[in-house]
Amino acid sequence: MLLRRRILSLSASLRSCNHSTRDALSSPSNFSSLTKPPIAAGDILIREVKDWFKLDAPPQSHDLINRICDILKSPSSDGDDRAFYHHLTSLRLRLTEKFVLDVLNHTRYDLHSCLKFFDWAAHQPSFHHTRATFHAIFKILRGANHFRLIVEFLDGSDGFEGYRHSLRLCDALVIGYAVAGRTDVALQHFGHMRFRGLDLDTFGYHVLLNALVEEKCFDTVDVIHEQISARGFVCAVTHSILVKKLCKQGELDEAEAYLRALLPDDPDGCGAGLGILIDSLCSQEKFQKATKLLDDIKVVGTVPMDRAYSIWIKSLIGAGLLDNIEGFLQQISPLEGCEIEVVRYNSLISKLLKENNLGSVYDILTEMMVRGVLPNKKTMNAALCFFCKAGLVDEALELYRSRSEIGFAPTSMSYSYLVRTLCGDRRVEQAYDVFKGAMDRGHFLGGKTFCILANALCWNGKADMAKELVIVASERDALPKFLGGCKVIPALCDAGKVDDAILINELFNRSGVATTFGMFVSLIYGTIRLMRGDKAAKLIVRMQEKGYTPTYSLYRNVIRCVCAMESGDRSCFTTLLNYQLSRWEHKVGTYNLFIEGAGFAGNPKLARLVYDLIGRNGFTPTLDSNILMLQCYLKNERIADALHFFYELREKGEVKKRLYHVMIVGLCRGNRLDDAMHFLEEMKGEGRHPSIECYEVLVQKLCNRERYEEAVGLVNEFRKSGRRITSFIGNVLLYNAIKSKGVYEAWTRMRDVEEKIPEMKALGELIGVFSGRVEMEGELKRLDEVIEKCYPLDMYTYNMLLKRVVMNRAEDAFELVERIARRGYKPNERTERILDRARRILGNLNSRANLVRSGWDSRQGQLEY
Repeated sequence: MLLRRRILSLSASLRSCNHSTRDALSSPSNFSSLTKPPIAAGDILIREVKDWFKLDAPPQSHDLINRICDILKSPSSDGDDRAFYHHLTSLRLRLTEKFVLDVLNHTRYDLHSCLKFFDWAAHQPSFHHTRATFHAIFKILRGANHFRLIVEFLDGSDGFEGYRHSLRLCDALVIGYAVAGRTDVALQHFGHMRFRGLDLDTFGYHVLLNALVEEKCFDTVDVIHEQISARGFVCAVTHSILVKKLCKQGELDEAEAYLRALLPDDPDGCGAGLGILIDSLCSQEKFQKATKLLDDIKVVGTVPMDRAYSIWIKSLIGAGLLDNIEGFLQQISPLEGCEIEVVRYNSLISKLLKENNLGSVYDILTEMMVRGVLPNKKTMNAALCFFCKAGLVDEALELYRSRSEIGFAPTSMSYSYLVRTLCGDRRVEQAYDVFKGAMDRGHFLGGKTFCILANALCWNGKADMAKELVIVASERDALPKFLGGCKVIPALCDAGKVDDAILINELFNRSGVATTFGMFVSLIYGTIRLMRGDKAAKLIVRMQEKGYTPTYSLYRNVIRCVCAMESGDRSCFTTLLNYQLSRWEHKVGTYNLFIEGAGFAGNPKLARLVYDLIGRNGFTPTLDSNILMLQCYLKNERIADALHFFYELREKGEVKKRLYHVMIVGLCRGNRLDDAMHFLEEMKGEGRHPSIECYEVLVQKLCNRERYEEAVGLVNEFRKSGRRITSFIGNVLLYNAIKSKGVYEAWTRMRDVEEKIPEMKALGELIGVFSGRVEMEGELKRLDEVIEKCYPLDMYTYNMLLKRVVMNRAEDAFELVERIARRGYKPNERTERILDRARRILGNLNSRANLVRSGWDSRQGQLEY
């Protein structure tokens, strides 16, 4: 009772976590956001759980079995697959039938380790396999659906070499084929035995009888049953097999009558078959009939009910009839004295954990401790998952560290939960240690957990540990095959450790992990940042060989990096160019890409070399080729070469409107304004219409040089051509109007335009307002409505207007900002700077007002005095 009170005192605090965790636990990444129970409660809880787990610990044998499992799972360092023989022999084990069965049972889910130990034990001079160990290994193989392996073993002429001293070959053949489901062959060997005057023992007969029932050979079942009866081998196992036969035949009423007939004289036989009948009834959803049968037989008081009740609970859980913990506890509360199998508790706990019903999980664990149910491996793993889901990170870690003390062997799922929980709590170094411990014990935690840990290490500045994690996993052949979301390579590239990132990528490839598009991009940009054009070129080639298509900007940056290599070696550039020419159908497009890359790298000579290769290789440069070459000269301030190239094209008759556009814009950006104006006039003289960008750049450059007459003349010409004033041109004019009154003075000389085009007249008035030469009619803060009639507004326009408002009336600035937001525009950093200026102006005004007010008050006091 004391233990019960101590345990139940924690229930309220833990159940209060249930509602807060239900939403947060929708994904493992949310573990760290959970509401945790009080620390003291967690300390008491982990202490009680550890004491409970110790009840099931035969410490010495358990540690020894764990040691054997570690040896069986650990890979050999020298490549010798049979090295475990020497390691197991060095333990000097005293093999008995029970110990071998315990090891086989412990390793039954790891078939490779199980078979390795079975084979090793068979070659020990002090031990020979018995029928029980043979039956155990056959059942394990059958449970793993390895029927063919059993048959191949039994069919082999030397399959039982070394086992014959402990088990007759004929007995083993009958048992083995029966377990493998080959009852026809088993009966043949049984017939040979009888012909030679040999016979099976009670164990062999019941294995054969059970196999016949499983294979639905009901006529033969009756024959073998007669043989069992004649030899006096009838026991509880016989009755359970016969009940199974009736259930498989669908004769449930006959099976019930058979069991009730056993009640007076053979209660053990009744108990053995009761669970089978209950399972059949529940599988047909006859739960009320099953419950009534249990109640009727329980009244007798001599029938063992544990197995039947356990199966009944399992069926209720599977049918969803225990939707809450209260329903479960109500079902088992009257069953004092009937021990429910721990696996049934475990199945309910697993169901509740999937539903994140942590309060109910706690109640189940509490009930198990109070009722004295001995935990098993699944219970311990469920408890660890419970601590992780409840956000009890310290308690989960304490339970994990006590595994040797309490005989706890975490499963892969438990390791995954613990690693993810520690990552969610930003305890990445401890998560790394747990993950390595899992790999040491042969557990593969999957790609998702690996990525979570690797990414958590990267996000917490532990990229080197993430690299080490990949190396260790690769050495142990434990690297997951799918790592699309892994951020190790981008993190190493961001940290400038490109060589390490390339090493990790090679390890991925050796382990069968495909390099993703994102990984290639990170590696390429990492090498570009280090100006390693040779490596960038190799990576982009490999990227295409893997079936990925690089983006245009990525390729241009690679070419730019290759061109900018300090060594000046063009072999890498030539190799990359030839490779792309062999892959791409559009040859001239390939040349164009390399011309552009060389231009961006500031190498116009190399760009011209590629341009000349177009004609040399039998192709004709396109307009894009000419534009890219011209831009290359202009961007690198090779104006003379640009002019010479342009005149060459004009002589060939290949000058188009776009070439004029490139020439004018390039000359403007190279501060060759007069040359740009010359080409503008030349372009118009040939009857070509300059582009909008030509006018925009020229107007801006002319205003910068304070050549307002020419700027206004271009605007006049632009508007006469039927085009509407753009936001860029309008903003340039208003910006310069704030700086100088010369814009307005130049504008006033365009009266003829103002009379013909109304919006030009409105624009002239705006220029006058911004230059301070015209008084504004109405509120300045609503001037945007007037501007909108002249040209489209943008945020730059609003910032200029806001600046003008602050100069005139600072308090109106904040109202204008609200108006801007209402109209769907998003204020930027420049807007904030203007508002800061408005706040400073208002602050200074308030300070002055306070000073004036205080001075007036002091003068008033002096007068009164």
